[in-house]
Amino acid sequence: MADVEELRAHLVDRYGIHVQAMLTLDQDVILMRRSDGPSWVARVFPATRGLDEVRGDAEILEWLAEVGYPAERCATDEPVSELDGCAVLVTEAITSARGPDRRKAIKDAGGIRRLGELLAELNTLAVPSGAPSRPGGAWHHMATGKPVAEVEAARLMLEEAESRAAARELGSFTTLTEELDSLDAGNGLPEAFVHPDFVLANVVASAQPGMVVVDWAGAGIGPRAWALAFLLWAVAAKDPRRAALALAGYRRRVKLEPEEIERLPAMMRARPLIFDIWRLHGGHKSAAAVVADALETRQLVDTVARRAAERLHET
Repeated sequence: MADVEELRAHLVDRYGIHVQAMLTLDQDVILMRRSDGPSWVARVFPATRGLDEVRGDAEILEWLAEVGYPAERCATDEPVSELDGCAVLVTEAITSARGPDRRKAIKDAGGIRRLGELLAELNTLAVPSGAPSRPGGAWHHMATGKPVAEVEAARLMLEEAESRAAARELGSFTTLTEELDSLDAGNGLPEAFVHPDFVLANVVASAQPGMVVVDWAGAGIGPRAWALAFLLWAVAAKDPRRAALALAGYRRRVKLEPEEIERLPAMMRARPLIFDIWRLHGGHKSAAAVVADALETRQLVDTVARRAAERLHET
């Protein structure tokens, strides 16, 4: 957890800025309200995520700015620095709508259908050499690289949690291991440039109106269906009908291959289970609760995937 005052002193010293106030948006994501210019957002990464990787994130943001994709922008020409062994990335803060105004702003910008189309637009970008062409798609809290690395990291976490578990819990761990084995990381499927966490939580509804995608850590080349699968699950978790809207937007730009359609359900179940294993490993959730969630996810995915397959097979 970053020390806010240390971060303030570091950024003031490095950039010569005047910071009026600092507000925590998320863990190690800090909004800096400046008295001498536009507000910034500072992201402090764990020491396990090296400077080169975060410099790659900045290079990706610069490329997205060049092609005009609606992503957050680097705050300076040298947006990456180091504080106590941790990389820090500063980006421009985006003026965002809040509460009911956020919902209206998202609707005015095209809603869930437009979000699906934005993902498809990202997946169809011509990718240059350098950081944009690095392996990507894994959730950076778990792993670096493609989704298969994320799944394997989850496996290690599950094994560690099991080694600490009481005997009465071992049956749940057996079920979770089987569930993890049944997931699909998208290996061998068509690849494209992907954002590892392309969901509404990482969309800022700007006042213009518009949707701007943030939190690009770990973006790169990975299975495009993996990113779509997570988006479909995330919107369906709130309302299964939303998945059809996201899919309709995506289909405006991208036609999935038959194998992608067939393997979509096992990819849709992946990220929610991995999230829960991460919580289990951290002691924030029991194995039995994770099993219950996994069964609920299967039911949701079965419903969404059946409807999705019908639409995806339409000519």
